[in-house]
Amino acid sequence: MSAILFIKQHILLIVCLYFLALYLPLPLYLFSLALFGIPHVVWEMGFLRSRYGARWPLKWWYMLFGVLLIQAFYRTNVWLDPSWGENSQIIDMVTLGLLFLIVAFAPMRVGWVVRSVGLLLVSVIVYLLGQGSILLALLVLSIVHNFTPLAMVWDLSRNDPIFQPLAWIMSGLFVLPLFLIMSSTSDVPISLFNSYNPLLDTQLPSAWGGTYRNGILSAIVLSQCLHYYSVIYLLPTAENVRVETPVITKTIRIVTVSLVVLILGYYMSDYASARKLYAIASGAHAWLEWPVLLMAFLAINKQDSEVF
Repeated sequence: MSAILFIKQHILLIVCLYFLALYLPLPLYLFSLALFGIPHVVWEMGFLRSRYGARWPLKWWYMLFGVLLIQAFYRTNVWLDPSWGENSQIIDMVTLGLLFLIVAFAPMRVGWVVRSVGLLLVSVIVYLLGQGSILLALLVLSIVHNFTPLAMVWDLSRNDPIFQPLAWIMSGLFVLPLFLIMSSTSDVPISLFNSYNPLLDTQLPSAWGGTYRNGILSAIVLSQCLHYYSVIYLLPTAENVRVETPVITKTIRIVTVSLVVLILGYYMSDYASARKLYAIASGAHAWLEWPVLLMAFLAINKQDSEVF
């Protein structure tokens, strides 16, 4: 995918997203989450399966999914019974720590670097749990998660230089949120910043931002949309070229579209409850990214599938 062709095909979409995030961040946030939340989970999981599924032993994947089932079970109960929500943040941190522990003790030759980093991250999570800094850590992780497509595309380009132009293009796209932050303190009249409400405020620690807070919130919304765009279109398109087969089958597409229609109605009738239902899938896919990307960048490339 050449830079010139990309610009010609997608410049209007990128410009629209930018200005919607600047002037109408809340509607953009609500619309993108409801319409593209489920598809982005499905397409990203398809990309990860195609890119990394055969790289490591099945028993390692089974351990990961076993931990993710714990998180999904708890989030399902939060959706069904709000009283379960009191400990949901602790469960999220504990399951993430278990995933890093699985990385540290992976049943294959991955090298001492990845095992050391895995143990270090487990220690960090134990420290955060002890300090009670759970909410802050989860908010930071949710912001950083929006930028994980950059790690995916650069890992793709390491093995195949044909994808380096795409990696640079995506890197440029994810610089755009910085311009939104700067716009929040400029002389540009941003009259629709009043559209913010507590829903967006929950995306950022209350003490963060200062005079830049509105711009940072807009930047978070834009980076979320860029994340969706990357994992639904850009990365699967590149992976289709690499493996010469569709990442997502027609059947999965049809099922996903059907789910989107159903959940749109759910969002319109009870947004808070629908958001909790979506959190079951979004939490699992977000947590899966961390151990996979950690292994992709730090494990021994040529022997990481060799079982002890």
